[in-house]
Parts: sequence; C-alpha cells; structure tokens
Amino acid sequence: MKKNRNGFFTIMIVPHSGKSTFSISVPAMAFKILGCVLAGATFLASILIVHFSLSYNQVKTSAEELSIKARDYEKLQEQLKFFVEKTHSLEERMCDIEKLDNDLRGLLQGDSSLEKEIRSKANINESSRGNLASRGSIDRGRAVILALEDKLPEQEQSLKELKEVVIQRNERLSCTPSLKPVSGSITSSFGYRRSPFGRRSEFHDGVDIAAPHGTTIVAAADGMVTFSGYKAGYGRTVTISHGYGFETSYCHNSKNLVKVGQQVKKGQAIAHVGSTGRSTGPHVHYMVRLNGTLKDPR
Repeated sequence: MKKNRNGFFTIMIVPHSGKSTFSISVPAMAFKILGCVLAGATFLASILIVHFSLSYNQVKTSAEELSIKARDYEKLQEQLKFFVEKTHSLEERMCDIEKLDNDLRGLLQGDSSLEKEIRSKANINESSRGNLASRGSIDRGRAVILALEDKLPEQEQSLKELKEVVIQRNERLSCTPSLKPVSGSITSSFGYRRSPFGRRSEFHDGVDIAAPHGTTIVAAADGMVTFSGYKAGYGRTVTISHGYGFETSYCHNSKNLVKVGQQVKKGQAIAHVGSTGRSTGPHVHYMVRLNGTLKDPR
C-alpha cells in the first residue's frame, strides 16, 4: 500500500500464481472514517462489556438474595404448618378438658370446695399462653406450644382421676341414708327409753317419726330392697341395702309398695305409714345399720 500525491492509498495485490499484479486506489479519507468507526466500535464494545459485567453481578447478587429469601420462605411455611397443626391439636385437647370440666361441675352440684380443686387442676398455665401471644420470637413460641402440649396429658389425666373420685363420692352420697323417710316430728329417740307398754326401760333401736295414717314413706338413699313383709313386733317392714355397709328399715307400715330385689332411688315411695305390729299409733319406726351395727339415724 502506497499513498500518492492526490491523497489516495494504492493497494497492490501480487498473486502467488505468477499472474499479473493489480492495484486498488482507496481515498485516505476512507481509512480515517474506518479508523473512527473501529475506534467507536471498540469504545462501544468496552461500554457494553462493562455494563454486562455490572448487570451480571447485580443479577447474581439478586439471585443469591432471592435464594436466601426462598429458603426463609420455606422455613416460614414449615413453621406455619407446625403452628397450624399444633394449634389444632391443642384446640382438640382443650375441648376434651373443657368437657371434663363441665362434667365435673355437673357432678359437683354446687360443692364449692371441690369446684376450687377443679379450677386449680384445670388451670392451663395462663402465663405461658400469654407469653405465646406476646413474644416475637417464633422459636420461643414454638417452645411454649411444645411445653403446653407436654403438660396437657398430665392435666387431662389429673382431671380424669378427679372425675372418677367425684363419681365415687356422689355414688356414695346417693347410697348414704340422708333423707327423712316422712315429714313429721320424732316422738321417740334412739337409745334406752321407758317402754310405752310399761314402766321398765328398753333399748329403742331406731327413731319413731309420727305421721298421719297412709302418709307416703320414701327411701332414705339409693339401694336394693332385701326384705318386704311382716316381722314380729315391727309389723309390715321394708329393709333396703344401700351398699358401703349401710342398711335401713322402715317399720309399722300399713302397706308396702316395693318387692324384694327391686332397685330404689333416694326419695322413691316404698310404703305407707301405719300402725302394724307392736305400735301405739301411726308412725314410722326408722332404723339404720352400718356394717351390721345399729346407729342413731339422726
């Protein structure tokens, strides 16, 4: 290539095949333009490379941040699932405990002393539940839930045991003679007294409750009739076994209303007041035995 005086560059091409040479004239200005174009292209390429590099780094950083957020999101999803499942489980257990509590209150029938015991046993750590609501730490909340879950079976078992005790207590109370057989005044007490048929002293094995002839006599407690018939001296008599060693007898009746083997409830009609047997007038001779030993009914 050779520049001439007219401002052109001449490019001579010499083939290796031995053919004649030929030349091309190119204006010098064209090379300048080409140089500017190449320089501009190089500059533009440099800018693009720098921009691409920066963009790549930003994308990489964003991808890493997104990956971290994705892991955090998955962890939150797992924790949320844990809380939902545990909350549902705790709600079911709480419903069971509330049912136990209601059953116990129904069995107590206003017994304030045992109601206090139930409240103390059914008190699910209120402070722990408050901490669960106020703490911002999910891990601590998780720990509180697990602690409550561990404590619930113990308290539920405690309530079940208490319920069984109350059931047995109520059953014993139902079977304990505590109801007056008839409404009336006691005309003769339990123990030694002067005989109404003479001046000598005799042991009176029950209490006499005066009442009009035909008045309904009721069972003093739940139990089973073990005798219903006539006894010498006592007239028409009903005897009831109540369990727990208790037995009651109702004597001098005008009519018995129950049969041997019949189950009766406290307050149920079992006979009518009369004056059969060794008696001076219409009344109920009421006797109580505990483990075979006569006791003062009062």
